[in-house]
Order: sequence, then C-alpha cells, then structure tokens
Amino acid sequence: MKNIVLILSLLSGYLIGSFPTGYVLTKFTSNKDIRTTGSGSTGATNVLRSSGNKKLALLTLLIDVTKGFLVSKLFINTGYLPIAVIACLIGHVYPIWLKGHGGKGVATSAGALLGICPFLTLISASIWGMMLKITKISSVASLSFIGSFFALTLLTNASSSLITLSALILGFLLFTHRSNLLRLIKNQEKAFNSK
Repeated sequence: MKNIVLILSLLSGYLIGSFPTGYVLTKFTSNKDIRTTGSGSTGATNVLRSSGNKKLALLTLLIDVTKGFLVSKLFINTGYLPIAVIACLIGHVYPIWLKGHGGKGVATSAGALLGICPFLTLISASIWGMMLKITKISSVASLSFIGSFFALTLLTNASSSLITLSALILGFLLFTHRSNLLRLIKNQEKAFNSK
C-alpha cells in the first residue's frame, strides 16, 4: 500500500505540475511559442515580458499557483507530501510535453506552501512584492520569497518536516535560477517593471 501511495504521489505531483500553463495560454491566444521569446521560460514573468498582456500573465500566475496548492492539499495528510511537492516542481520546470522546457517553479512553490502554511506564505509574498518594488528584478524578488519563507520556518520553530521541505524548495529554486544568479553577480540581470 505504501508503495502505491508513493507512486501516486510521484506521478500525480509530476503530472499536475507539468501542465505548461504559459505555453498553452500564449499558444491559444496568439499562436506564439513562449519558449522562443524573452527568457524562454513558460512562467508568468516571461508571459508578461513577451506579450505585454497583464491579464494573460495573471492567469498564468494563478494557474501555476493552483497547481502547487492542489498537490499540497491532496497529500498534506500523508507522509509523502514533500515527495509530491518536489515532483510537482520538477514537472513544472521539466514538463515532458515540452521536452523538459518549462518555468522556474516560483509560483508553483508558492501555491504548495500556501496550501501547507498560508500565514508564513503570505508574509513571504509581501516580502516578494517589496523586493520587486525596490530592486525591480524578478529573480531577486523570487529568491527573496523562498529565502524569507525558509528563514521564517526557523524563527517560528516550525515543524521539522516544513523546515526540510522549505529547504528543499530553496535549493531547487536556487538551481533553477542559477543563470540569473550568474547575471546578478556580473550585474547583467535585467530590471522588471514592478507595476
């Protein structure tokens, strides 16, 4: 039985996460491949940068958040929650439908954490908004979100499982933002209109 739940958590997490929201929406509305424009990511930031369509970017954001939220709620009462959430993030970043070319996992991570611990997630989201307004750099704001969430789990004596999961997500997002980090070091990261 445990093996079945493990397999379900892996498959369900990956398949839900792998829905290529930004790609599908931009393909449907403009018949363009979002992967060929801007940063090449299928996330909401690149949808906005590439299309200039705020409503489309917002819809992309909401659906990507919902993917993570759904997975966390499906497996929150099982011992396989971390596995399901990480599988969801892997699906989002490396969707089989797009030959492994997806987003960077921030919105989906936020959705998963929102389903597990809404209070800390909302505080971290406010830090994300503040950092975006101050720096106008999306990657800085994104990493500030997960970094602050992880710090808050330590400061509030959260459960060891939540601390572990947030550490895993932090590590994963640092990996998906490795090119952004290199550009930040070289002072080459592009600013983003926070409005």
